[in-house]
Amino acid sequence: MSNRLGVFYVILVLLLLIMGTWWLYFLTNVGNDRAEYELQKLSTDKLHATFLIQSDPHVRLDPDGFLGPSFPHLLFVKTDAGVEVQVDPAVVETIRKDARATRNMFLYEGFFFIILLVAGSTILYLSWRSEVKFKETRELFLSGATHEFKTPLASLRLYTETLGREGLADGDRSRIRGRMIEDLTRLETLVDEVLSMSADDTFAQGPQVRLDLADECREVLDDLRDFAADHGAEFSLDAPSGAFILGRKLTFDLALRNLIINAVSHSPDQVAVAVKVQAGDKWHRVMVTDNGPGIPRRLHEKVFECFYSGGKHSRHPSTGVGLHLVRRNIETMGGRTELKSEEGAGSTFTLVVPAQTAGA
Repeated sequence: MSNRLGVFYVILVLLLLIMGTWWLYFLTNVGNDRAEYELQKLSTDKLHATFLIQSDPHVRLDPDGFLGPSFPHLLFVKTDAGVEVQVDPAVVETIRKDARATRNMFLYEGFFFIILLVAGSTILYLSWRSEVKFKETRELFLSGATHEFKTPLASLRLYTETLGREGLADGDRSRIRGRMIEDLTRLETLVDEVLSMSADDTFAQGPQVRLDLADECREVLDDLRDFAADHGAEFSLDAPSGAFILGRKLTFDLALRNLIINAVSHSPDQVAVAVKVQAGDKWHRVMVTDNGPGIPRRLHEKVFECFYSGGKHSRHPSTGVGLHLVRRNIETMGGRTELKSEEGAGSTFTLVVPAQTAGA
């Protein structure tokens, strides 16, 4: 269906451009034909006046008196051979000048009309492409979300049925309950991330306030201390005070939190995560560095795609939403996300956000 709409759109644009070009060509020719008609009329009047002078002696003696009122655009010049009839050069120049002005007017209006057609067609095209892209993104989102929800739900159903069996050992029951808690945690995380992605109301994340990056980083790390202890991770912070930004607290904290959780979750062994703030005049940088397995260069853009989960070293199944949220949240603050990583050499994610001076 979309291909048919695209073909129809192309045909419509071509017809509009052809119509505009023909309209411009037609009006220009009309202006030229009008000028030629005026000049031809002058030539006809000249022949007519010459005939009257040659045929009537009284007219020949006083051509201005007899013919002047009827032919104001002609000049009657007396010579030794008689009376010579000439077309007034000023009248010819006026006709040509008016023809040029009319032609230029048609050209300008025609080009303006064509520009409007092109601009309108471009807007229609962009709107159509945006609608197509929106539908594709929505379908991809729904497909990915459905898959991510069904996986832990199927696992929970299987574990529940297993727990109902008779003669199941206590150790197995305990192990299954632990797996069920992990799946429930994964579901809870996925719900929070999907809701965050679909929250178009910016007021849901609070108003924009002045934030000190050092305080925000310290607060996020403190909230994740228990998470780090459970996974044997070590956190370090190098963040001097005074690096201020303007943004929504939840938006920035969620981005930083997801980066740190991602670094820990995708490392098979104990990982050290270092958070460092570099202040700048126009941009502040928040770098999250880990000594994990690293990311191949070919996947540097892929990892930010929604529902992409390619971490073979991950300790837990990933929803594939965390890094997508990181990039989206930072972009809503007017910043960008950078990644430096090599396979087997750890990763450094950098949040680059606009700086705000202390007095602003």
